[in-house]
Amino acid sequence: MKLEVIATSIEDIKQINQSQADRIEFCFELERGGLTPNHQAIKEAGEVSKLPVNVMLRPNDFGYVYSDQDFTQMLDDAKFIATTKVNGVVMGFLTPDNKIDKLRFKQIINLLPGKQIVCHRAFQEVIDQIQGLKDLHELGVEIVLTSGREKIDESLDLLKTLTETKLVIIQAGGGVGFDNIQAIKQVVDDIHVGTAIRQTKSWDAPISIAKINQMKALLN
Repeated sequence: MKLEVIATSIEDIKQINQSQADRIEFCFELERGGLTPNHQAIKEAGEVSKLPVNVMLRPNDFGYVYSDQDFTQMLDDAKFIATTKVNGVVMGFLTPDNKIDKLRFKQIINLLPGKQIVCHRAFQEVIDQIQGLKDLHELGVEIVLTSGREKIDESLDLLKTLTETKLVIIQAGGGVGFDNIQAIKQVVDDIHVGTAIRQTKSWDAPISIAKINQMKALLN
């Protein structure tokens, strides 16, 4: 079971590399749910990290049905990411009726040969989640980051059902902490944490290497 940790800066990435984490998700503006870092930061992330870094591809927090202008920006960002050493991309595209937007996923994925593809919590808005997993599997998406529907503690049965499909790796994220990790790890494949491993549970607080290692030990 892998432990992924959110980084919001290059300094975070350097700190996480000193821990027992397995992977890093890199994004800016976590107060807005996580947005695409600037190109220089993405390039540097791939160069300084020994751990695999997956970069958020999300231009704004207006939802997951993007305007043509937003999508053009995402295409440009994806082309740049393809030239860097980062491991993969975290993204999500929905149709207006809350299905996986397979066309837009495919357009981005085609620009990212060899990169790991992750669908983020846009997936939680998909109405038929089993069909959503089938669509993502067919597209080549490897990981789905989700807390279920709403609060993760109330979604354990759903997470178990999704994991049992074996279509993709189900990575629990959003509300994972030391108080519920034992229950959550029973029903998913991987774990994704953010403020739980900060020194004071705030995005402004430094990374705690000790907390990351403590969390990883609970997964073994």
